Amino acid sequence: MPEWLRKLFGVRTAVQTGREDPVLRAAVAKSSLIYQRIPLCEFVDEETRRKLSRQLYLLLSGISRASDPVIAGREKLTATMLEFALYQVLLIPPPPDSDPSELRGRPGISGQLREYFLTLVSQNDDLCRNSRGVEEPLTTDGAWDFVQRSYWTCYWFLESINAVRLELGDCQKAGDWFGPFMHAACAHREHLYRRELALPPSFDADGAEATATAYSILTDIILSGAEDPLGEWREYYKDSNIPCPD
Repeated sequence: MPEWLRKLFGVRTAVQTGREDPVLRAAVAKSSLIYQRIPLCEFVDEETRRKLSRQLYLLLSGISRASDPVIAGREKLTATMLEFALYQVLLIPPPPDSDPSELRGRPGISGQLREYFLTLVSQNDDLCRNSRGVEEPLTTDGAWDFVQRSYWTCYWFLESINAVRLELGDCQKAGDWFGPFMHAACAHREHLYRRELALPPSFDADGAEATATAYSILTDIILSGAEDPLGEWREYYKDSNIPCPD
């Protein structure tokens, strides 16, 4: 194990490292590479980085050592994806700025919520709970730093958990469900934010509630242990006009 990887996740003895299973070793290596590619270090100090690293390592280890690693991984992935969506839709810029997430323009995702981030951080129950400890009174800069820090932390955890999922083989060679799940989770979150802000839905107005509900059901299908969650979702909604998560 390279020195930088040991430093990132905490020093462990050779014996401890040798006892790790191949799934955990591969996921930790991928997680370390992910960390190097994102700017999380710009938002957290070294002590916080060490705490997050240990938390993530224990989370990944818990999945790989669970009696049913696939279900354990799905439970952690869905919880993290739903938290990730809290921040992702606030960071997507409106046109003509480029959208690194490539989510803008898909059903339910407008890229129009960035201007409301301060209101939501101040009022939304989930964001208020997660922002405890942020310096008060809440400023625009403080709220924006909180959103970015939380986003990149969730991104790191989410992609690391997904690395375990892939190592476990819980995926389809064609039509894998991870990307569509991200779209569905983010679109459903935007729908909830818009309702809270008294804004019109970004889904087609005639079927907005039905589509938002359908997108949320993908989470339930994933947690049910379905072998092909997206395929099962498509079968369930094949006779509807609801667009499939992309």
